[in-house]
Amino acid sequence: MPLCPTRLEMVEVTARLCQMLGMPRSAGQIYGLLYLSPHVLGLDEIAESLGISKASASTGTRQLLAWHAVRQVWKQGDRKDYFEAQTDLAEVLRSNYAGFFRPKLENSQRRVGSLLASLESDRKSGAVEREEYQLCKERLESLARLQNRVQKLLPLAENLL
Repeated sequence: MPLCPTRLEMVEVTARLCQMLGMPRSAGQIYGLLYLSPHVLGLDEIAESLGISKASASTGTRQLLAWHAVRQVWKQGDRKDYFEAQTDLAEVLRSNYAGFFRPKLENSQRRVGSLLASLESDRKSGAVEREEYQLCKERLESLARLQNRVQKLLPLAENLL
């Protein structure tokens, strides 16, 4: 049975969110499908509903299990795997903060620092004109300041979760 427009939009929203976070689109689609599902779904139902292969559905559910975003559900007398969404999003964030979000932010901070050093090297070698150097330096420093503010807010956000 086709998904209603609301469920289709939820699938698309969570797919885009996962992509923005550097995660597979299919994992986001699966999460969106399960989040608004009134009952647990098996791999066949997930694949059919989303128009993806069963292998892609299996890979996506394994990723979501690792991120504590879905739970595997057992049905008596059935050997198939069934899944349901972890609907407490705060719990999903708490479970993934230290192992996923914090390292991404720290890596991003290192990259901006590296870009600033590279820009300085380009300036010294004459590879960048003064005007371009100033613009790039100002924007990279602005990005670094934003990252530092986010880094300072994370402990507060962590406590709120």
